[in-house]
Amino acid sequence: MSAENGSPAGGYVEEEQIPRAGRLGHAVAAAVPLVVGAGALAYSLSLGLGTAVDPGPGLWPAVASGILVLASLWSLAFERRGETVERFTRGALGIGLGLLSLVAYVLLFRRIGFEVPTLLVLAFWLRLLGRESWLVTAVVSGATTVAFYVLFVVLLGVPLPRLAVG
Repeated sequence: MSAENGSPAGGYVEEEQIPRAGRLGHAVAAAVPLVVGAGALAYSLSLGLGTAVDPGPGLWPAVASGILVLASLWSLAFERRGETVERFTRGALGIGLGLLSLVAYVLLFRRIGFEVPTLLVLAFWLRLLGRESWLVTAVVSGATTVAFYVLFVVLLGVPLPRLAVG
């Protein structure tokens, strides 16, 4: 031990042993975002890109999806050894559930408006994924949904699909 900082001689602390995924785990970790990115890119293109002067609704989703595809291809091509990818654990389940909740959000958004899906996805993330109390979940999801309504619908006048009341 070094007297100066209490660490082992030389000042280096051993790195915690993290289970590595290996080549197959790396291939899966790169292929999943590749497939998701390609699907999102195709959908973005169907929305229309528009032009630089008049961007369409699919422009920025296409840019983000394209970056995801390129990053996945880079990982598949140049990071093949799998030494930097951790093995999948039960913690990855939360990521999968979060992704599925976003898919459900997108599907419900156009059908029933943004209010209910926004409230539900926020509540799901806070309560089940974030393990917040019911009080925090209710207050934060409700307040955030109202804030989004005020910001996008009232202040910015964005024509979002909205809940039909009455």
